[in-house]
Amino acid sequence: MKNIFFLLMVTIGLLSVAKAQTTDIKPQGIYKEIDISKQNNVIEILKGENKELKQQTVDNILQNPSDYNPPVIYALSRELYLQDKKEEATYWFYLAQLKARYDANLCMDNSAKQAVPMLNNEYGPEINKYAFQDIKTLEKTIYKVVNFMRTNEDHYDHRWINLHGMDAILAGMDSTSEKKELSQPKKKWDEIKKKTVDDYYNGFIEYVKTLKK
Repeated sequence: MKNIFFLLMVTIGLLSVAKAQTTDIKPQGIYKEIDISKQNNVIEILKGENKELKQQTVDNILQNPSDYNPPVIYALSRELYLQDKKEEATYWFYLAQLKARYDANLCMDNSAKQAVPMLNNEYGPEINKYAFQDIKTLEKTIYKVVNFMRTNEDHYDHRWINLHGMDAILAGMDSTSEKKELSQPKKKWDEIKKKTVDDYYNGFIEYVKTLKK
């Protein structure tokens, strides 16, 4: 029991260090291949004060949504919400959520999956509150989200989420650390995507049923 408690405290301590030092630790090894600088720059623009550049960026994302990873799509949803385009914001928020779940299911580092609830908590409260005021419209929105996922291929690096995990942190602290597979084998991706989308949609339908009782 003492050993388990000790390991738990070490894990908590490492997670705290990771959260505090993520920006200070440089990716090492295979993690250096994961280039999210473009995506991060887009997010900074969406959070910035340059309205003209921000709108250009919004328009570009809307024209090429499959080129951007979930954190960008989350940030897009907030900007659209602030522009009072709330229905559009709702669609993009839930698409970002579903994309993030898929990426989490591809990821081999379980600790990295914490990125999904963190992003939902950051961008979701106001949009969720708005969306659930009109269940019929939300049902149509979720159907559109699911259909998009089923009929479109992504063109971004799904491994962005790995940078949120302990494996990436530990590799950054020790370049000699053991190398691990970052994602599930590609031959499983279609199956994982289908299951992720089906579970998401079925879970939503079941939840809506409880609201209608």
